[in-house]
Amino acid sequence: MVRPKLKKLQSLIMPIAVALLVYVVMQADLKGICAHVGAIPVWLLLTLIGLQICTQLLLAFQWYRLCRVLGWPASFFKLLLVNSYGAVVDAITPGEKVGGELARVLQLRKYLGYSTGQATILVTIQKAMSLSALVLLNLVVVVTMANHVAFLQVWPVRLLVFLLLIAIGVFLFFLLFRTHALSLRLARIKTSRRWLLALINWVGDFADQTASIRQRRGEWILQFVLALLVWAIFPLKLVLLIFPYTHAIPSLVLFGTTFVSYFAGMIPLLPGGLGTFEATMSGILTAYGLTLNQAVAITIVFRFITFWFVLILSLFIIGSYRIFKLTQRRGTDVPHQ
Repeated sequence: MVRPKLKKLQSLIMPIAVALLVYVVMQADLKGICAHVGAIPVWLLLTLIGLQICTQLLLAFQWYRLCRVLGWPASFFKLLLVNSYGAVVDAITPGEKVGGELARVLQLRKYLGYSTGQATILVTIQKAMSLSALVLLNLVVVVTMANHVAFLQVWPVRLLVFLLLIAIGVFLFFLLFRTHALSLRLARIKTSRRWLLALINWVGDFADQTASIRQRRGEWILQFVLALLVWAIFPLKLVLLIFPYTHAIPSLVLFGTTFVSYFAGMIPLLPGGLGTFEATMSGILTAYGLTLNQAVAITIVFRFITFWFVLILSLFIIGSYRIFKLTQRRGTDVPHQ
């Protein structure tokens, strides 16, 4: 019953995302947009692509480091491959960064031989660290943007956003550092229900693995720094893109613009957050004084680097691995004379 209702809701609201995208394009001048895109220096585009490649490598290294600390099978390339599958699924499912986690769990089982429990624990720890870094950056952005964004100057709104971020941060802290107490309480429950027993066992395993990470001195700090770098590089690309047009917009405001657009893109309307992300970022940039043509051009390039290029790169990695395995298989099938 739930799934048909979700599909019906999605079919109703999907035209909204399409309309947003069409509206932004219709309001802008296509020739003007192309002129602004063409005026972006090649060195800047190569820098942005380089930063995006660094992001993908940092993510793979974070996963690789976690696997090594947990004492589980680890291969840097296979974890890069797993994240590539996740990126592809993220791109084709509604919303931004919504559908890829299940794909990562399945590929961890396939390529590294993890159990479902191990795979979900690894994905949960990495995602919790990633969200922790995102919460911290957003707290800094909210405090900094308060004097630059009209709705944040209304103190109830500012307080609500601040408390929401604090609540998420507290939840993540307890998830990563206080799960052991929860596992002890759950262990006292007497039940014969298989799903509840599986949940109790998973929470216990999760608590054990997070405890093992805490035993490695400085490991949580390293993981947090890696997550912080990944998230900091994301809006840094917008800062670099804006630089040739204006220096009047503070960098932290541009950080906030990127994160607000990212959260808007998480609304499950179209695959990869298409429409909502572009409309949100273009609208905010025009509010800060850029022309619509400039805002749309910057948004298009930013989305190409952070979305389409990632999709192309991920498909290339997956395709290269499959060709390699096929060539390897054919080589072993050749009969010896």
